[in-house]
Amino acid sequence: MVTKLLGLWSIFLFVALVNQCHSLSLNPITKSASLASDTSQPYHFVILGGTGRIGTAVATHILRRSPASKITLAGRDVERGRNAVSEVVRCCSSNPQNDQITFKCVDWRDNDAFVPLIEKCDCVIHTAGPYLEEEPTPLRAAISAMSSCKAYVDVSDPLDFIDKSLAMSDDAVASGTSALVAAGAFPGMSNVLAMEAAKSLPPSSVNKVRDVRFNYFTAGLGGSGDVNLYITNLGFGEPMVQYDKGVLRFFKALSGLLLGKVDFFLQDNEESATNEGFGNDMAKSRIGRQTVFSWPFPEAATVAKELNISGDSSAAMGTAPDAWNAMLGLLVSIVPRSLWRSKRFSQFMADFSQPLVKATDALLKITSPDNVGETHAMRVDVTGEDGNAVSIVQAHESFRQCVGQSCAEFALDLLEFPSPGVQLPEQRYRDNEPRKRIIKRLTSTPGTIAFTGPTLVKTAPPPSDMEEAIQKANDAEVA
Repeated sequence: MVTKLLGLWSIFLFVALVNQCHSLSLNPITKSASLASDTSQPYHFVILGGTGRIGTAVATHILRRSPASKITLAGRDVERGRNAVSEVVRCCSSNPQNDQITFKCVDWRDNDAFVPLIEKCDCVIHTAGPYLEEEPTPLRAAISAMSSCKAYVDVSDPLDFIDKSLAMSDDAVASGTSALVAAGAFPGMSNVLAMEAAKSLPPSSVNKVRDVRFNYFTAGLGGSGDVNLYITNLGFGEPMVQYDKGVLRFFKALSGLLLGKVDFFLQDNEESATNEGFGNDMAKSRIGRQTVFSWPFPEAATVAKELNISGDSSAAMGTAPDAWNAMLGLLVSIVPRSLWRSKRFSQFMADFSQPLVKATDALLKITSPDNVGETHAMRVDVTGEDGNAVSIVQAHESFRQCVGQSCAEFALDLLEFPSPGVQLPEQRYRDNEPRKRIIKRLTSTPGTIAFTGPTLVKTAPPPSDMEEAIQKANDAEVA
């Protein structure tokens, strides 16, 4: 049954994608944020998953921002390691020295090999996902008595992994290690922007948040590599953990359901509260209105808890062309969730989809050569109990670069402004001064094409079909 469906899916999808590739065109970039000033302080970073697409993006941005720093890329494949080092050197304008960027063949699960590697480094950056059903072993090693590591950052998203990491906070305080988990673009930057939106509500609403919603868009794979397909598939088998009328719920049949459309731009009559925003017109023309589907991002639970909301939270993402969203929604509706939870099945589906995704990106680059296959955007909406709402839109020309740059900026900020313990972004940056500092860094990275700043809007409704999806999930649980 599944094999036949996959065959029909591939034929239908190819035709649909070809048609949509001709109609989807993104405008060339006319404005981009400028890079924050370099830091002269040299550090030694060890990047786990350093040969991956995110790992090399992190390394490249660190060397752009801290040209004197040393980076060790850690991975399990020597050939990929050589290629990763070459890529980072090629992408850096600072002409790093031969020993400044190196590769070490090591499995982070092998403590005997991994622990000595990080004993003399300043910061461990863990990008070796997926994190589902993994233990936070690298964090434990970073805060161990044998390590002189000052900081740890990862781009994790499973709540179980995050909870296990946060449980080590007392040990991190004792060792003087500052650790930040779930610190990429989303989750990561999105968490901080939600805190900024909440603090930007009119005085009558501050500290009385009703709803918080996260919506994301990534064209194709966003340049993040094949593992992104695998991680997405695994998420379809996980419950959606989000607030419903002020109560934290675990929706077992909500992940992957289509939620309708979201505007990844603000209306012309909605003005930024800070007047520092830019690129809303670019976001409107380049990304516009997109379909999204539920996916178990942790911020729907963690940020909502931090803000002590009284209403609803949600997290969703979408991709382009829109045929992908439709077909994913169809597959999620007919394939049992127990299969999505199977790593073997999710990997099979990722391998099956990979050629189609790459073909799609290739077609899109022909019809729209300004790198459509990596475009990323996020919209964060916070609504107060009195109905006032604040929205923020951010967009970048490359999801991969945005994740890598965000992770790198979090790491540099952690080293420059240490706060021992294990925290989430919404915890570390709950206060105004550090939050303003990191937002400036995160939104001035190369390739950022839009950042509206916190903007008071007339209304911040959920995705257009959200209520229908929630009802469908509730009915499935009753059945």
